[in-house]
Amino acid sequence: MIKKRHPNNLNNIFILSFFSLFLFSVISCNQIIEENKYNGKWILQEQNYHEDIIFEDGNYTKKYSSDDIRVHSSGKFYLNRNEDRIGVTISLIPSKIISENDTIFQECENLDVIEINDNNLIILKPNQWTRDRNDKFISINEILIYKRKEK
Repeated sequence: MIKKRHPNNLNNIFILSFFSLFLFSVISCNQIIEENKYNGKWILQEQNYHEDIIFEDGNYTKKYSSDDIRVHSSGKFYLNRNEDRIGVTISLIPSKIISENDTIFQECENLDVIEINDNNLIILKPNQWTRDRNDKFISINEILIYKRKEK
């Protein structure tokens, strides 16, 4: 009786495929677990500024108002790790809006998370530049504290 042997390449392909699927499932599970920490409604309330962000299953909705300005955006959010940033960065990727015959693209936002717990989401805003009293440019890094609210 003659036994057929699988070529070594076929065995290697099978092992690599299995390992890749296993690794992908482990990474995906970690992403879902971490994403669940962020799911919910977060509110930032200041004197002349109000912002609501709702994270739910990879989607977000953001509404903010500042005096008489009101802006609404929605789209996808992703959790990223970047060595150049503090820790986890929430990337907000808004959906395009079609209004009559115009297509409106809103800017993407990156929110650097300093801390998250059951009650607070603490964000470090990206560098903003302004001028001081002597008309010199200075860098400002605001820290925003969002409170978790029930939907």
